[in-house]
Amino acid sequence: MVGIVIVAHSEQLAAGVCEVALQMAGGSSIPVLPAGGTEDGRLGTSFERVHNALERVLEQGYDALVLADLGSAVMVTQMVLEALSPDWQKRVRLTSAPLVEGAIAAVVAASGGGDLDTVQQAAEQALAISKIPELEGPLPPLAEMPIATPERVEEIAELIVPNPTGLHARPASLFVQTAMRFRAEITVQNISHNRPPANAKSMMEVASRGTAWQGERIRIVARGEDAVEAIRTLRALVESGFGEMEEVSPISSPGAQPEPETPPPVEGGMEGRWRGIPASSGIAIAPVFQYRPPTWQTERRLASDAEAEISRLRAALEQARQELLALQQEIAAQDPQTARIFEFQRMMLEDPALTKAMEERIRQQMPSAEIAAEEVFSEWIARFAQGDSELSQLRAADVQDVHRRLTRILVGAEEQDPLGALDHPVIVVARDLTPSDTARLDRTKVRGICTVGGGVTSHVAILARMWNIPAIVGLDERVLEIADGTVVAIDGETGLVEVNPSPENLRKYEESRARQEALAATALSRAHQPAITQNGHQVKVFANIGDVASAREAVNSGAEGVGLLRTEFLFVDRATMPEEEEQYKAYRAIADVLGSRPLIIRTLDIGGDKPLPYLPLPPEANPFLGVRAIRLTLRHPGLFQPQLRAILRASVERNIWVMFPMVSTRDEVLQALEALEQAKADLERAGIPYAKEIPVGIMVETPAAAIAADLLAPLVDFFSIGSNDLTQYVLACDRGNEQLRSLYQPLDPTVIRLIQHVIETAHQYGKHVGLCGELAGEPIAIPLLLGLGLDEFSMTPAAIPYAKELIRALSMADAREIARQALLLSSAAETTQYLKDVLRNLQESGRLGASARVE
Repeated sequence: MVGIVIVAHSEQLAAGVCEVALQMAGGSSIPVLPAGGTEDGRLGTSFERVHNALERVLEQGYDALVLADLGSAVMVTQMVLEALSPDWQKRVRLTSAPLVEGAIAAVVAASGGGDLDTVQQAAEQALAISKIPELEGPLPPLAEMPIATPERVEEIAELIVPNPTGLHARPASLFVQTAMRFRAEITVQNISHNRPPANAKSMMEVASRGTAWQGERIRIVARGEDAVEAIRTLRALVESGFGEMEEVSPISSPGAQPEPETPPPVEGGMEGRWRGIPASSGIAIAPVFQYRPPTWQTERRLASDAEAEISRLRAALEQARQELLALQQEIAAQDPQTARIFEFQRMMLEDPALTKAMEERIRQQMPSAEIAAEEVFSEWIARFAQGDSELSQLRAADVQDVHRRLTRILVGAEEQDPLGALDHPVIVVARDLTPSDTARLDRTKVRGICTVGGGVTSHVAILARMWNIPAIVGLDERVLEIADGTVVAIDGETGLVEVNPSPENLRKYEESRARQEALAATALSRAHQPAITQNGHQVKVFANIGDVASAREAVNSGAEGVGLLRTEFLFVDRATMPEEEEQYKAYRAIADVLGSRPLIIRTLDIGGDKPLPYLPLPPEANPFLGVRAIRLTLRHPGLFQPQLRAILRASVERNIWVMFPMVSTRDEVLQALEALEQAKADLERAGIPYAKEIPVGIMVETPAAAIAADLLAPLVDFFSIGSNDLTQYVLACDRGNEQLRSLYQPLDPTVIRLIQHVIETAHQYGKHVGLCGELAGEPIAIPLLLGLGLDEFSMTPAAIPYAKELIRALSMADAREIARQALLLSSAAETTQYLKDVLRNLQESGRLGASARVE
């Protein structure tokens, strides 16, 4: 435990700093003592007062951090320290931190249980964030400036971070965006590692101080008139897993973030083998291409006009933002999760902690924009690089990547793209690859990746897995000495790199690679054939998509339609609502990619956890049980009607269906149908062509909808089961709550029985039933769902070829027996193990290739 002593020339100043610090920390039981002025009330520093204050802190068993205002205060404090006993001297630190900001940071850190090192670091880091650069224009009159008062509301929440990727990248940006909606002062602190609090409204501060892995504890503190609402909303955001939990396969039961791995030792020399950290599986054989990133010389010059230089900096920042936005959108078409890397980088360029610091440096010291950027970015890179986690190293790489992009723009250099202009197959070897480097890879030429830096969670590893490129990271630096053109073989499963393999080893690598490729090729070659069981029963295999690019991927993967088009991509990451015409063109373009295949468009599924700037929503304690999806759109016709009209217009001569999410009651379905008729009537009056008849369905993802399937089926044409939310609501289990993770099991007998009830009821009314949750693409679940009578499986495009192979390996008699046996089991664990055994037996019998792996 640490106490704080404030030494100042003024008695009132020392007492005031103590009061402000305690208020900002929300009150505290730690000793925060003033030692200001002299005994006779004059300005000065008293040896006796400083000594008495330190003695009171130390005698209570606390260590002490001392903050002093001016030179003589420092001298007197040093004299007091010299007079203390050696044991007490070890427990006292005198810091050069700024008096007010440092005191606040120190008291908050000490109140959080930080030790002397942590509290001192928190105080001194207060120097890094300037107050003045964040102000726009002249200071307001004193009468208009907010004054801290004891009556200001304070709220505190301590939470476990539940989502697998933790509080960083996209979750961090969403956290900051949410915090900025409130007037309250908000901080976030990783208390698992006793880090100092971070300003929750600064992307750079949250990224450098507030990050946390899955399972770590954070403290959120809000002070101000809307503090209660701020904490309620941020709590809901964190406990929901930042909207990420539905994207994690629940059957896989992922654990916490993996610890950084240590690569095995080097085997042999330049003609031998290296072992690194396996990052992306697969075998690759190709010549080496040594990648060395381009560098640009920045002239150290003074600016002649500060404001002109700032304008040049702002233009470069805007260009960098636009480049990153385009890159983010390109990656999001294939993997929205991975695209969040670039969302973090883009938000970095919008953070006043970074941008205003560069501008202020230009105003005060008159360096060129290039030099100001180099100095400010270098400070942030060093801060991240000194972090105690792999995540900090990732953030350092992100900051470096953004700095390189901004420097290139400022010096006017052309963007060099050697990794995107390869003329023959290669294995890329590099010290490290930034996200921008990796995103530009020519994936038709890059057979594999080897880096000295990075780990299993590094950006290059994530992107390599997404693109199925074999990759090994954490290799010995001597791989950088391998000559260009040298043939190497890499095994991304074992982390082995072999230089100039012998003819015999080369043959073995080739055979192993050929087997893997043959398995994948067989499934892919049959991907466009229908999924027909051995006794001739056909089911549909659809894809879940989010835009035109993923629609093309779905068609190429053998999708027979789209079971879920998430329309949120049109509404998020923008300041204004999309116009009807924009939506119409987007839906039409996707439908045209699919041709005659069905396209099921889900109307907007959004709520308080994913705020829209143009649609202010009041904070909710639990947004997943609040006004979202159909509940939200029915309340906002201005949002709903343009989307319905766009869907109806796009449906002319196209196979488009419409689907309403999160339905709970019959009345909601009737209201949604009435809204659809209203949209038709408006188009009719305007003389705009539209589809007079369009299939209409609902998502069955609430227990109410599942139980009342017999009441809802007569109103619609089809059901689509959303197994992710259905599992959460049926088991009354927040999938974002780490302590309840074991309860969130889609293969729980209760969930399976409810799915069976929905399918059987819908079939009684002659209605089609699909399933578009994670469960539809899980190999072990497919035989069960087939046996329950599911008509349509909708999944990520990459899973389609294997899913079809699995369906073809079964007869309906097989599948029904599997379902019958599964329904007899009494727990999710028993069901999971039984279904794994079923899949393993199919593989061992030769009826199914090993491509559908059992995890």
